[in-house]
Amino acid sequence: MLTEYEQEETRIRSVYAGRDHSGKPSLYRWHRDEVLLNQYRFQEAAAFLLRTDGLTELSQLEMLDVGCGVGGWLRKLLEWGASANRLHGIDLLQDRIDNARCLSSGIDFQVASGYELPFPDSSMDLISAHTVFSSIVDTEHRKSLAEEMVRVLRPGGRILIYDYRISDPRNRDTVGIRTYEIRRLFPGRSLRVRSLTLAPPIARRIAPVSPLLCQLLERCIPFLRTHLFCLLR
Repeated sequence: MLTEYEQEETRIRSVYAGRDHSGKPSLYRWHRDEVLLNQYRFQEAAAFLLRTDGLTELSQLEMLDVGCGVGGWLRKLLEWGASANRLHGIDLLQDRIDNARCLSSGIDFQVASGYELPFPDSSMDLISAHTVFSSIVDTEHRKSLAEEMVRVLRPGGRILIYDYRISDPRNRDTVGIRTYEIRRLFPGRSLRVRSLTLAPPIARRIAPVSPLLCQLLERCIPFLRTHLFCLLR
């Protein structure tokens, strides 16, 4: 009989399988104007948070990406100077991990549960989780994942979270993660937050015509931003 955590992971696998067959992945193809713009803004925000927290030399840091998908964020860290043998990624989906290994054979990719991370206590300097917590609809399950991330984090280490901050009432498989929820999940830690990412329905219409207007709307109208970027220490 499945445990409650295994049931939750089975639900998440089913949700992602449904998305893969729904046609939605075509909205996130690499060549789309709004996708390229969002990738640039994501990398800009991540670099800002890391740089202003003193993390400019990455080669000696042990880093883990929870819910790594096909490993895009870890490959970006590799470009920024991280060492491949110090990069680790886990995901629930075997096909994601298979693709990640094909693309980056030098990085440690594993199919594993976030509720039982396959790493020793205090072994990571930086742990990231991008659009992971919003996929966990149960509050206590989110808390369990956060506690497991904290377990493997070294004293003085950082946690980097990028996630949806607005719930979509049409999608009951995700939930918005606001700043107060981040504080609940990781109590007693210093927190720096930025909001970013122009609402996708708007970006899809405007980016092909004017990427500059997209950036202006995102920078000048906060309520149009759908995601938050957090650095915890």
